[in-house]
Amino acid sequence: MFGMVKPRIFEGLEWGIVVSGLVLGLLLVSACQSTPLSSNLPPFKLIPFDSKPQEVRFSGHDGVSLAGQFDWPPNSSQPALVFIIHHADPIDRNYYQYMAARLVPAGYAVFRFDKRGTGQSGGVYGCCEADDALAAYRAAIAQKGFDPTRVFIVAQSIGTKILAERFDEFAQIHQPAGVVLLSNLLKFEEILAIKTPLHIIVSDSEPELAAIGQGAARAHQTAYDYGASFYIAPQTEHSLFDISNGPIDWADPTWPDRFHNGTWVSLINWLNTQANSPGFSGYNSNFFLIVF
Repeated sequence: MFGMVKPRIFEGLEWGIVVSGLVLGLLLVSACQSTPLSSNLPPFKLIPFDSKPQEVRFSGHDGVSLAGQFDWPPNSSQPALVFIIHHADPIDRNYYQYMAARLVPAGYAVFRFDKRGTGQSGGVYGCCEADDALAAYRAAIAQKGFDPTRVFIVAQSIGTKILAERFDEFAQIHQPAGVVLLSNLLKFEEILAIKTPLHIIVSDSEPELAAIGQGAARAHQTAYDYGASFYIAPQTEHSLFDISNGPIDWADPTWPDRFHNGTWVSLINWLNTQANSPGFSGYNSNFFLIVF
């Protein structure tokens, strides 16, 4: 059961946004006895959902042919767009199918892509992760059909590092209306590279939880007026899958069903608040912490 409390004010920093929970992800660094994902995983469940898929081919900075996919919500005109920056490992677009299966029925267009050397993308995995993410973002933004004022970037784990290190380049392609950092790895100074409304979702099992959760949100909130918030996902491993009934067995094809519900609620509530607000720079920076 959820209980909501309004935390005290920390040194003039007002925390106040509804925090509920969502997420994305599959990199395991965690203290949860899970086995990390790899490209050699057996087939896993793809969650059924209605969408209009669109294949997108684009080139990396070195000319390598790469592939991505839009999933468009049916019967929706000019939806908000969620662009996903993957965690580490040689994974293709299907590793984030569970995320699209939740976001598209909620009314969002989603773009995900095959990393170099996986799926339909050429080349060999092992280089150019940030460059390829930028190329994928450029290709997504070049398409028509989404609302350009409601573009959100959702980055997970090592993807949060990629986004911070190259944020100015992402913003030059198209300024995002907001960013969600799943399994955040950014601390105090690093988080300041993200110049847009920000929501952080991290597992309660993280060894540096204070720094990458509340500390990172607080640093961003102190430096900027965009608004920053965080959610701590209880009983999850690093990539925000639910371990309340035991560790994740990545050989079990039903692992996509165990994406933590609180993480999902937090993600979609934050996105909906941002997507439906009249302006993004004036986002309400107050923050309510949901306690379980």
